[in-house]
Amino acid sequence: MIIDENDQITRNEIHHITPSKTLPWWYEYYKRIRLFPWWTRYNIGLTKEASHKDKILELAAKMKFDKRATSKIIRHAVSEFSKHGLGSDYPGYHTINHNLEVAFISLLSAGNQKVENKIPDKDIKNLFVAALFHDFDPRKEFEKPNEDNIELFIRNDEKLGKLIHSFGIDLNIVISLIHRTTYPYAGAQKEHALKRMHELFSLAGIQQDDANTRHHYEKLGLYLSICDRIAGYCLGDFNYAKELARRNARGIGWHSQVINEKSVEFFSGLKQKDDKDTFERVIHSLPIAFRKNFFDNVEGFREAWEKELEIKASLRKKEINLVTSLENIIDVKNKITKDMCDMIMKIRYEYCSPTNFYDRDFRKSLYDSSTILITLRINSKIGEIVGYVKGGPLEKHKPKYGLYEENLGKMNSGHMESLRRGTNDQNLGKMNSIFMEWIAIRTGYLGEKGGHMLRSEFLKEARRRGYSYVTSYSQRELITNRKNKGEPIEIVQQYDAAMIDYYRIDLSQLVESIPIN
Repeated sequence: MIIDENDQITRNEIHHITPSKTLPWWYEYYKRIRLFPWWTRYNIGLTKEASHKDKILELAAKMKFDKRATSKIIRHAVSEFSKHGLGSDYPGYHTINHNLEVAFISLLSAGNQKVENKIPDKDIKNLFVAALFHDFDPRKEFEKPNEDNIELFIRNDEKLGKLIHSFGIDLNIVISLIHRTTYPYAGAQKEHALKRMHELFSLAGIQQDDANTRHHYEKLGLYLSICDRIAGYCLGDFNYAKELARRNARGIGWHSQVINEKSVEFFSGLKQKDDKDTFERVIHSLPIAFRKNFFDNVEGFREAWEKELEIKASLRKKEINLVTSLENIIDVKNKITKDMCDMIMKIRYEYCSPTNFYDRDFRKSLYDSSTILITLRINSKIGEIVGYVKGGPLEKHKPKYGLYEENLGKMNSGHMESLRRGTNDQNLGKMNSIFMEWIAIRTGYLGEKGGHMLRSEFLKEARRRGYSYVTSYSQRELITNRKNKGEPIEIVQQYDAAMIDYYRIDLSQLVESIPIN
């Protein structure tokens, strides 16, 4: 539905919605070409998304949905997410696969409600369409979608407007449910979402004094929010759950060292006063196998967190110690072994999906003589590897040009291994700077000074090799704190959206604080 001067939603009424950024005119065509092999597999039913589609169509048929309309809107969702970079190749959490999972769980749960909690057919359709598009924010600047942007994109999609109309439901109600999926639903975010929901209720023709109907749709929005939070964790084992948690952490803003702890809190929140009744209503309407998956995964995160606490206790009691080791890849006698490489790759996968980056390039860089690789080990320099930091000349960390890959080097890639597109460094080409990739430490060993040890050793080795500067990305607050403590660090380029900025350290000023051996 295109917004124009005569629409019931005027531009003034959505003045707070962020305008979309412009991508190259050829970007959608490029994505279509690149995803052609995937589309072929999808159309013959060989992808996860195709499996979800088939299950949704089966449920929709039982609920007497119009099969043609349902098939069309699913295809439109898959097409729009994919050509805008949120398809199967997107490394974040809020993909078309996630939206299909939520749509499936929403339909399944709604259709299985007991008589006393029966959801009207029209509301089930509202749930389904809202679930299918609740994360559609193709121009987002970081992983977490913005519900205001989602509203704008949906309203500007004329074809989608017609498809929604074919379901006999109100677009404003669909969008109001999407606003309720904002997370966490607290503080300013809650106030903003609730305010917009009630504006949309009015636009849908619900009178201000019709408190019952408004409350009904608020509760329906909560129902969608619960389905959104649990869907993926009901549909897979603990390995899949860990992958979802890693991806979701980027959008919610969890540090990698607290994923297990925060996951426990995340699931515990479903038992809180405001969400408990609706959560129980949703989870008990699902098949036994799905309920088992969910509760097994919740228990898996709890056990992992308890294991973390045991490791931290051992470290603090000095029962185990952390040491760093410079892996001298120039010296043939101390060359990187396959086992060492595999362990580093395993740790790397704790921070990013295997689909995020070019594994072959990463492995190759481990054997590059210009690479600095520092490992974190247990008890001795030949002990078990539990972390690492790696980096190399700035010139070898440029974004890969030639193909337009929007996610390469962006914040939604989770683990910064190359320059982000648009980063400008005046030293590029001067061979005087080294790029330090983000530190990776196994879960359980984070937060115990291992990161500080790796960083210090990296800076020391960079100085020893004759570099003048070390560059990388970090949270603005952390950079500022280091600068306030006297570290010769400066922000070279700011990125407002993610608050993760590009910085430079002047190694010549670190001679006293980090002696060179």
